[in-house]
Formats: sequence, C-alpha cells, structure tokens
Amino acid sequence: MNDRTISWYDEHADGLTSRYDQADTESLHALLRKWIPSRSSVLEIGCGSGRDALFLASLGCEVTATDGSEAMLRAARQNLPKEAGRNVSFQAALFPLAEGHSLLSSSFDAITAIAVLMHIPDSELFSFACQVKSLLKEQGIFFCSFSSGERKERDDRLFENRTPEELLQLFERQGFRLLAREETKDGLGRDILWTTMVFSAAGK
Repeated sequence: MNDRTISWYDEHADGLTSRYDQADTESLHALLRKWIPSRSSVLEIGCGSGRDALFLASLGCEVTATDGSEAMLRAARQNLPKEAGRNVSFQAALFPLAEGHSLLSSSFDAITAIAVLMHIPDSELFSFACQVKSLLKEQGIFFCSFSSGERKERDDRLFENRTPEELLQLFERQGFRLLAREETKDGLGRDILWTTMVFSAAGK
C-alpha cells in the first residue's frame, strides 16, 4: 500500500472512525457470520475503526486486528469496549508484509480484507495474494470485499479499479477455491457497488 494512502488515513482517522461506525453493516456482518466459524483465529487486514473486529469478537473469534495507519490503530483501540479486549489484539502491519515481519510466522483459520484490495498497487497484488495463502491454515477462509467502478471521491488515496473476474483469476492461481460471491450496496448510502468474495485455501 502506498505512502500517500496511509498518510491520508493517518490525517483523517478521527472522522473516519465516526463515519465507519455509522454505516449499515447488516449485510456485511451477516456474511461474516455465515462464513467465519465462531471461535476461529482471524487475521483482519485493515481494521479501520475496529468495528468488524468487535463483531468477530462477539462471535467468539480471536482477532488479530492490523492496520498500516498508526492513527487508525489508536482510534480502533480507543473504540473497542473493554469487555472485547481479551479477544482482540492490535498490531501495526502494512501489507504485503516486509520480510521478517513477526506475523509471517503465524497461521490463522480465517483472514479478512474488507475495503482493502483497491488500495493495493498492481505491483504488490501478487505478493499480497501469496502472503494471504501462506498465513492461512489448510482449508482456511479468505474473506474480502472491494468496490467496483470509478470512485467519485478525489483525495490522496490509491483506488485500483479491478473487476471481480480479475481478482478471481489471481486467487484461483494461488490455489484458492471460490465459495461465494455477493454484490451489496454501500453501507453509507454512496453510489458504490461492493463485491464480497469468500475463498477457501484448498490444496495448500
């Protein structure tokens, strides 16, 4: 993920936390509940406000919530109720991870990357997919959501406009098997279509 994108999230962390927590997450959380078994060990790539980490913790999951933005991590820690703290740990991590990062020696039952893939440059996407595969246990679940179409927002974030078919081809080449694909409206009422794809790390 490029530096300008991270800097933008650092600068806007407080406002984004409030905004994300006001979003309609009913469809997203229904899909998380359906595909991620309770009590799973979950790596969350790009935890943002901590909203989805809290939901996963409510399912009994042990969540390692990561973000490349230190300001977003601080906001997520402050936003998390004390009673959820025992199920959620936070860690600074910019994906794809640099060689020697402590997370590379870990493995998880599931990995989520919600509203993350469009921020990853083309030059880093293959490495990202390889790391996701290496961090998942056999038959582990990779749950990702991303926006399609051109963004109307004009800010310093990188938005790569990729089709679901392109991403499907990439992850299938890494040995993933597609379990589900869903299109949903934007939880903040914007004119954005979100695609959620759920993969199994089959054949690892």
